[in-house]
Amino acid sequence: MTYSTQEIATLTGVTKRTLYHYETVGLLVPQRTATGHRCYSRENLLRLQQILLYRALDFPLSEIQTLLTQSDSNHQATLKNQIELLHEQAAHYRMLAQLAEQTLLTFKGGTPMKDEQLFRGLRHEEIVLHEQQHTEEVEQYYGDTDAYRINATRQQQRTPNEKEQLSTMHKQLDRRLTTLYRDGRVTTDPAVQQIVKEQHDFIDTHYYPCELSIFASLGQMYVSDERFRAYYEAYAPGLSSFYSKAISHYTQASH
Repeated sequence: MTYSTQEIATLTGVTKRTLYHYETVGLLVPQRTATGHRCYSRENLLRLQQILLYRALDFPLSEIQTLLTQSDSNHQATLKNQIELLHEQAAHYRMLAQLAEQTLLTFKGGTPMKDEQLFRGLRHEEIVLHEQQHTEEVEQYYGDTDAYRINATRQQQRTPNEKEQLSTMHKQLDRRLTTLYRDGRVTTDPAVQQIVKEQHDFIDTHYYPCELSIFASLGQMYVSDERFRAYYEAYAPGLSSFYSKAISHYTQASH
């Protein structure tokens, strides 16, 4: 079975203009009838579904193009990671929903929430969850390094209040970066680069000795690791890629 452009637009909710754009950039190229009209096949339909799925997950079109040309095994691995991420996000939002319900009941005169319940789910949740889930993996690869040992020692010595203060400082950097990003600043803008420098100093001072090569690798993880990507994309779609490019410029300029 084949579909016309109008039929595809009606079936999927995608505008004709978007379909034409996908064709222009080589993402979705339909066949042509003898009279020159576009003709979408079942294969085109499945490809469009994948494009829209990745767009819903905030992947830029340039990355989707790369993803769709990967081998089946790599493509499946990417989707598996996305599924895990979505389950984690769903669990996080369920936690926030429960917190909101408990807060509402408190406002209505119900049982007051305990102090330790007040901020459940509001403390840098994605990053904390990521660290907990990947502790064994990090230790396996970096456990014998000085950086890992220094970071582990600093973490153990911190009080809960100190951890909360560091979380707040980190969020302040993230919010400042988000504001500049939404204002249309470029990655090489001095104000953006100042925040990147502060982030570098923040990690070096409070977590582990952060050489430029390590910082550059961290910047790459902001787009390659789905959990880090989700954390920054929650501030603004495209922020993870923007931040990664800003870090890349910073590390190259600092050599």
